[in-house]
Formats: sequence, structure tokens, C-alpha cells
Amino acid sequence: MSSPVSKGKIAVVGDEVFVTGFRLGGAKVSYIVENLGNGGNAEKVKQVMTSIYERGDVGVVIVQDRLKDVVESLKRTTMYPLIVYMPSGRTAHEMDVKEYYSSLIRTYLGISLEV
Repeated sequence: MSSPVSKGKIAVVGDEVFVTGFRLGGAKVSYIVENLGNGGNAEKVKQVMTSIYERGDVGVVIVQDRLKDVVESLKRTTMYPLIVYMPSGRTAHEMDVKEYYSSLIRTYLGISLEV
């Protein structure tokens, strides 16, 4: 059984620097959430994610990796919109990028590829 493919907008959620980078790249839907450290601003993240789900025109949500724990607790059981976690420029050097992208491929495509 094939799943329907549909077009949707890309939404970006993160701090001002993270969101600005994607705005410069053409993202039109964006939400700035400050005070991301130590679980701060979880209520704001909840409001943002609820807004994104209610819009219905967003196909992919790019979320700053520091928000992953909060967003995962709010994530709906559907695969739409697709939520992708990305590191900011300040934290990208702290992670194993090769393993990160391999993990994304395994999660979203269900296959293992060498990156």
C-alpha cells in the first residue's frame, strides 16, 4: 500500500539564530522560541506545535535539536507533518554527524544506508 504524497510548507522552530538561518534559505513559516536551555519555555513550544498541527498546510517541521525532548512529548501519532531535528551551528560540532544522519534515514525511510 502506498502512502499519498502531498506538498506542504516547511516550518522552522528554534532560537533566533537558528530560525534566521532557515529564513535566509527561504523558509516562510517560522517560530522563535528563546530560553531553550534546561527545559525552559516548554509552554511556548507546546503552543507553537499546537499551532503548526492546526494549520494543516505544513508538511515538514525543522526543530532545533535542543527542543527534541519537549517536542517528542507533544508529537502526535501520525507521520504528518514530518518532524526533523537539526543541530544549531553552535552545537553541530558536539555531535557525530555521520551517525545522526544515518539515524534519520533509518527512522524515516526504514532502511540503513552508509552516509
